[in-house]
Amino acid sequence: MSHMGLEYNALRAGSERWSSLGELLEETARDFGSAPTTGLAPEVQGAARAFLSAWEGYAGESAAIVEGFSTALEEVAARTAATDSNTQGEMDALDSRLGPAR
Repeated sequence: MSHMGLEYNALRAGSERWSSLGELLEETARDFGSAPTTGLAPEVQGAARAFLSAWEGYAGESAAIVEGFSTALEEVAARTAATDSNTQGEMDALDSRLGPAR
């Protein structure tokens, strides 16, 4: 593995962490969406439901953003790994291009 391998491995690790964060945000959105307000006084139930609904939306939107970050990092890591592999192949092929005079 070349020095580039260290970089794309770090990108993949970052992608996995972003993905884990996205899962937590999705769970949070579900929790906010299913949180009961019936135990509250009737006069605040509407405000509580509006609050939970808004935060359910924020968590869901954040999960979608995080998924985009995770996917982008993984795609960069894959392209970097492919480029690194192709470059290594080209470098290895240089010996065969030197001919018998080397």
